[in-house]
Amino acid sequence: MKRKYKIALTSVTLILVTHLTIRLFFPIRLTIVVPKGYCGEINLVLSNVDEDILKVDENGIGYITKETFGKRLSRPIVLEEDGTNVSDRSVGFSPSAFWAIGESSHATSWNDTRMQRTIKTLSFELVPKEKKGEKQYYSTDLWELVDEAKLYFPPVTK
Repeated sequence: MKRKYKIALTSVTLILVTHLTIRLFFPIRLTIVVPKGYCGEINLVLSNVDEDILKVDENGIGYITKETFGKRLSRPIVLEEDGTNVSDRSVGFSPSAFWAIGESSHATSWNDTRMQRTIKTLSFELVPKEKKGEKQYYSTDLWELVDEAKLYFPPVTK
């Protein structure tokens, strides 16, 4: 009986260590599709969608699930709609962290009480060829551009 217990415990421990190793040392790499000739900020918005929408619109906005938002992500592959790889034009938040994690808040009235809603994003920049490697500090007013029906808001607790 003790031997079976040790084998089971060892198996579970090995599975957990393998899972953690993969999660820590092999982050997920997304493939993002942008409109032909696009330059600007790319924002992946935390969303209530069932599957990631990685084909960004003309404003550089795509939508990702809560699961993807919480995962460790590596530098993405960026393709134009025609398949041209423009990943070399992507500029991250800093040398040590590619993805910028951002929030944009917007207060609204809901049932006569004030409720603050927040858009959460992962972002980076796609710069022109002549500016490769140079951060441009683009800024996007997300509340004017996002599809609010796709936004994820945690349940309101009172």
